[in-house]
Parts: sequence; C-alpha cells; structure tokens
Amino acid sequence: MAPDPTGERTQAGWAVAGWVDRDANIDAWQICYDRPFPTVSDLDSVAAGDDKEEMGILLRFYASLQNLRFDQALRKRDADALSAFAGESGFRARPRQALAAARLLIEQGRPVAAAALVQNALLAEPGQKELILALREAVQGIVVTAVSPAAEELARRADAARDAGHSAEAATLYGEALSILPDATHWRVQRANMLKDSGDLAAAVPEYRRAQLERPEDADIPLQLGRALKQAGKNDEARESFREALRRDPANRAARDELAWLGEPQDQVQQTLAALERGEPSALFALADVLSTLQAGFSRIERLLPSVTSGSAFPPELHDLFRRHCPPPTAPAGHAAFRLAILIDADAGTDRSFHARFDALIALASRDVVLIATVTDAGRRDDILRRAAPEADRLLICRASLTLPELVALLGEYRCQGLLVLEGETLPDAVAPGWLSLALQRAESAYADGESGSLRPDGRIEHHAPVLRSRHDPQRGIAAPGRALALRTEMLAEIAAVQPDLPATIAAFWAVAADRAAPLHIPLFLACDIGVAPAVSLESALAFAGAPVAIGCVIPTRSHAEDAERFVHSLRRTARHPEALSIIVVDNGVSGEGLAALARLSGEGVRILRDHEPFNWSRLNNRAAAELGEAQILLFANDDMEMLTQHWDDELRAVLACDGVGAVGAKLLYPDRTIQHAGLLCSWAGRPEHEGRGEAEDAAGPAGRWQCRRTALAVTGAFLATVRADYEAVGGFDPEFPLGLNDVDFCLRLRELGRGTVYTPHVALIHHESKTRGKHAAGAAQAARAAAEDARFAARWPARLMLDPTVNPNWSESLAPFRAYRAPAGAAVLRYLDDQLAEATTTFRHDPTR
Repeated sequence: MAPDPTGERTQAGWAVAGWVDRDANIDAWQICYDRPFPTVSDLDSVAAGDDKEEMGILLRFYASLQNLRFDQALRKRDADALSAFAGESGFRARPRQALAAARLLIEQGRPVAAAALVQNALLAEPGQKELILALREAVQGIVVTAVSPAAEELARRADAARDAGHSAEAATLYGEALSILPDATHWRVQRANMLKDSGDLAAAVPEYRRAQLERPEDADIPLQLGRALKQAGKNDEARESFREALRRDPANRAARDELAWLGEPQDQVQQTLAALERGEPSALFALADVLSTLQAGFSRIERLLPSVTSGSAFPPELHDLFRRHCPPPTAPAGHAAFRLAILIDADAGTDRSFHARFDALIALASRDVVLIATVTDAGRRDDILRRAAPEADRLLICRASLTLPELVALLGEYRCQGLLVLEGETLPDAVAPGWLSLALQRAESAYADGESGSLRPDGRIEHHAPVLRSRHDPQRGIAAPGRALALRTEMLAEIAAVQPDLPATIAAFWAVAADRAAPLHIPLFLACDIGVAPAVSLESALAFAGAPVAIGCVIPTRSHAEDAERFVHSLRRTARHPEALSIIVVDNGVSGEGLAALARLSGEGVRILRDHEPFNWSRLNNRAAAELGEAQILLFANDDMEMLTQHWDDELRAVLACDGVGAVGAKLLYPDRTIQHAGLLCSWAGRPEHEGRGEAEDAAGPAGRWQCRRTALAVTGAFLATVRADYEAVGGFDPEFPLGLNDVDFCLRLRELGRGTVYTPHVALIHHESKTRGKHAAGAAQAARAAAEDARFAARWPARLMLDPTVNPNWSESLAPFRAYRAPAGAAVLRYLDDQLAEATTTFRHDPTR
C-alpha cells in the first residue's frame, strides 16, 4: 500500500470498519450510493490508486458516520464521548449540535472540552453569534474551575451523585460548590435540576429564576423552570415561563409542545394549522381504518410521539375546521335492514333556520328513513308541504299534542323499527341514520356526541363548540343525551302500554329508557344544535332518608400532626352529624411538638394508634380500619386537608346508599383554589392522571364532568370513602403498593366485584399535597420503588391502562387531558359499541337499607 501522509486513507479505512453499527453502515452506503459496500481489498485498491472521486465518496461517508455518532452521543448525554470528539481537530460539528453539546459539557463541569468543540465549529461557521457566546461561556467556566479546585472537586462529587441517581445528595453538593463560587451558573442550573428531581420544587424554582437572570440568552433555563412550575401545579406561571423560552428561542419545539400540552389555545391552534399545511392530518386520516386495527399499539406510539400526533389532534377552538377535514365515517354496510323515523318540532326556530334544517332532513328521507313533523302554526305547515312535495310520501305531519300511543301507532303503520327524537333546532349529520340504526340493533336506546353551531349567510352550518360525551353514567341524570336520542320502537310500545300519558320528550324518554338498560353511546358528532339549548340540570338528586350511618375516619400522619389536628377540627365543625363520626389518627413517627397535638386530639375523643414501622400507606390504613368497630362507612384521608363543605357527611352517605356504589371521592383544591383532583383518569399516557389539575375551581370540564356527581374509574386515596362490606370483600388496600397506585388498585378491584366508584364535587377540601409521607429518600432507591409499583400495577391491570370507560375515546392522549380530539375510524367506533355491550353496566339506585 502507498504511504498515507495525510491520514485520509486511514480515515477511509475506518469508514468500512463498522465501528458504529456494521449492518447499518452497509445499508446506509448501499442506499446512498447504489453500489455494493467496499471490502478491505476494494479499499486497498483505492489507496494504491489515484481515483480522487472514489476517495471523496469514502471520506464523505466517513464524515456522515462521524456526525451520526456525535448525534448519538448527544442524545445519550454521553459527556465522555462528546469530550473525545472535542479532541479530534478535524471534526466539525454542525452549529446547533455544537451548541447543545457545549452546554451539556459546561453543565457537567467540562468547560475545556466545550471550548474546543465550539472552537472547531467556529472554524466552519466563523460568523455564528451563538457559537461565539457559547465559547465565551466555556472560557469563563475554565477560569472559574481553575480559580477554585475545591469548588471543582465538590462539583465533581455532585456529578457522580447525580449520575448515580442520588438527586438530593447531588443538590447539596452543588449548593456547597456554589457557596464558594456563586457565579457558576451551570452549577446553579444543575442544583435546580437535582432539587426538582428530588421533589423539592419550592427550593428548585428560585434557583432556576436566578440562573435565568444570569443567562438571559439561554432558552433551556426557562424551559426547565416551566416544567418545575407545571409539576407544582402552577400552570399559569408555567405557561409564562414556556413563553419566555420561546422569546429566547422562537424555534424551541419543546417549549411549544409544553404550551400545547397545558392547553394554550394559541400554540395548539398554530400546531394544528401548521400540520394541516404540511398535510399531516390528511395522511393520518387516510390510514385511520388500518391504524384502528392496531389501536392498543398506536395508543402507545401516540404517547411516545406527542409532537407528531398533537398536530393531527384538534383543539376545540378549531372545531369548524375539524368538521370540514374530518367528517364522521359512514356506518359499515352489511347489517340488517332497519327503518328509522325522525321526530322533529317544526315550530322551533326562525323561518330561515327551519328552512335549512328541514331541507337537510327531507334529504335524509328515503326507503329507510321517515320524517315525522309536529306543528301548530298553519303558515309553517303550508311551508312544509311546499318544500317536501317531491318527498311527500316520506313525510308525516302531526299536531304538536301527539300522544305516545299515537306515535307508537304511526311507527307501526310505517314499519319503523326505531325513532330518533330531535329537540329544538337540532340537525342530524347525513351519516346519523346509519349509525343510529346500527346501534338500535344492539341496544334499546342510543345517543351520540353533540355540538353547537349557527347558520352562515351562505347557508353553510358553522360548527362551534364540541360536546364529547362518555358512556352512560346513571350518576349524571338527564344530562347525558343532549338534544338527540334514538329509541327502539318495541321499547316505546312497552312504555306506552303502562305510561300512555308520558310526553314525547327526550327528558321523559331518557328517564324511562336509562332505567331499563344502559343506552349506547356513539363517539361521533351526529347532531348539531344550531339554536340555543335550554338549561338542563346536570344531575338528578339522590334521595336519602333514615338515621345517620356511622362513619369511621382514618388519618395517617408522620411529621405533621398539627395539620392532622386542624383537619380533624374542620371535619367535626362541618359535619351534620359529628356524633356519628369516629376518628383514628395513625402516629407513624410523630415527634417534637407534634406529640402535643396528638395528646390534645386524644383528649378530644380521637383515638391515637401508634405504628412506627416504615411508611406503608396501605398497611397503615388497613390496620386502623380493623379498629373502627361498627362503622358502616370507612373514610381514608391524608392529614394535610381542610374540609370546606358543610354537611359533607350526608353527601357521602347519600352516594354510598346507591346500589352498586362501592367508593366515593371528593373535589380537592390547592391552597390557591385551583383544582388538584376531580377524579382520576386511568388511561392517560399509560398512568393515572388527576382530572382538572391546575384548572380554576369553577372550571366545568368536558360536558360539565368536574362540576357534577358522576362515575369515575378511580379516585384519589387522599380522600376516599367506601362501604365497609365492600372494603372487606376486596381485602382492603394491597400492601404491595406501599406508596402509590394503592387507591387506583382498590377502586379497580371494587369494579371487578360490580361495585362502582363515584366522584362528587359536592364535597370539597383544600389539599396541601405531599405532607403525609414526610421526607423520603430521593434518588435511585425511590425511583426503584416507584418502578416496581408501576410494573406490578401494569401486570395486574394491563387492559385498564389502555381504556377508561368514563372518557370519550376521541380525546387525544398526545396532549394534557381534554385539550384536543381526533377523528375516529369506523372500525374503532364499532369496537367501542361492542365493548359497551360486553361490559356489564351497573345501574345505581337508592337502597334505604344501606
């Protein structure tokens, strides 16, 4: 082989040595150059010859592999590998990658390597202002570490603790280093990161804020500050911090994703519009039916790729755009023939509104659809006859006082197997008859998602606010069906036989139909209200009578007995029947002044149960529950609470008196009166998520679900009441979940026994979160315990992690809960209908014996 004084041929030889991933190198080579990958003998031939083109190809391929390896090291935050690149004088990182790597190296106390890396990048991009600023920062870091070997040693130890997962120890060491060199901003950022990771958000936020002032050009610091504030439930402050990150770096995708996740309408709207321009949603919708067959796997992919799927999810602000791009799919063919009648109030609405609505309705009339219009106004009656002349044989005009037996007789005469009742100015979608007919072949009644809209001057319907409903929930009374309800004729005939005077209204039909069997929910926008909907009560009150049922309350405390004392006083002060309330406070290591608080409680009739074993929430509560004697209702609560609701005990008794209810939870608020908990979602990002977290106290939530009593898959153990018999039937809380997920596991085990869980906003408390457990060791040990609990939970409840039947399936999990929705595939809708029928639905009724 010829001499190689420049080293170029040696570098070319490295390219074929396979030092990154041999198979990947070969594939990349063959794709890029459309030729076989060179062998060692090929390389020898190139080295011995003067083929500059061939040598250039090899060198370019080598440079590409070098950049690939650099990007891999950057993604893995591998400081050792990045430092090695800094020592390669011929390597030139791309400016953005060089900046990111330099900042990482500075944070990890390697300013010399950072300076070399940036200097090499500047040789290729001499005018890059950001690179020059990064070089200045690196040089400053070199000076700082040279001035204070003691601080550098502390920082080195802090780095080691951080890498070992000991966040709290690392935070302390970074703090000691900063006490020597307070201007070392990179250590301050690291200290803030470690404080955040160890759960000390109150200490992390001020450190981030100071670092943000010291580095006015660094967009990553406000980004991390925003994440800390979001974790603390301070969503408004978090949004402002993410906006600051965008002011510093308008291209910061992470900050924009965070704002979209927090429900920042402007950012989510921008993301969706940009995705539409790129054609992303159209491509995804085209694949919808294929992807629906991989639903579970696609849900996991969506959670892993929020920045991709969030572009195909629509915020409510773009609902009209969503309806134009995503019309509901047509019902699948192949089901049995089914004739449907549509009942409308022809007197409703202005002439212009009625004309648009009636023309659309008469267009639906066909061999399988008959239109029944009730009317009193003679002019409107004549108008109907003129407009419907071509389809007169499919139109029935009746007086407004039409009785239920007369309606049933008409349905029988025209051989209609089902009826769709539309109230007010509600307009069905063109595909509605097909889906409702299909649903009524599976169930006695059905309803769908809804929306409001208005009639534009050009005659087009402009769609406004969506209403994504959930499966039938008896706790919510008549609110669920909206202004469109489909019913099977044979069921109406049975009702007419025993209740002939029942008015032909949705409220009346719903009350009877829902009491017979669970109505089927269709997760599609099938009816648009182009008028003003009347006010409808969100729930029907549950009756309760009789002597007060005894409630036994368990409150574990570790290092905040004074909080427990205040909580006990608030419970007694607000209860309607404090004499029926017995309380046990579990002392799990109280010391100092807390012992005096426990002594005072003991003197007031509160029982103190001492248990100084390691904290295990489940075991502590189980032990105390066994001591509560004859209490028929067990209440488990954290010590860091304050009851706000007068007569809260009556509400617990009323809900738990319903047949089929096994547990009930309350609305919890942060001290600033924003929501901390309004029920638990079990299907968001694969892990339970508090509903409403960070929202205003009076925020309604989707379809008003945060402000009404409703079924929930689970509620938090911070305030959870249950019937003793049900608690004993499932064996109490599982000690295998000592810290987390014990409440969700308990609710799901109740559900397996046919006992539901209810969330009620009619009991509200202030919750000073995370005091009950005291200060646990942070870092690797805590992470290992949490990982073990997660794995145990996933093994026990794999299906429950993927589906929450209380949530409309069209909400997108790529963002925070209830921020955006997506278009469903027809096959997915069918599976959803079948799932409802397969799952036994509990009917909740009052039981005065409980």
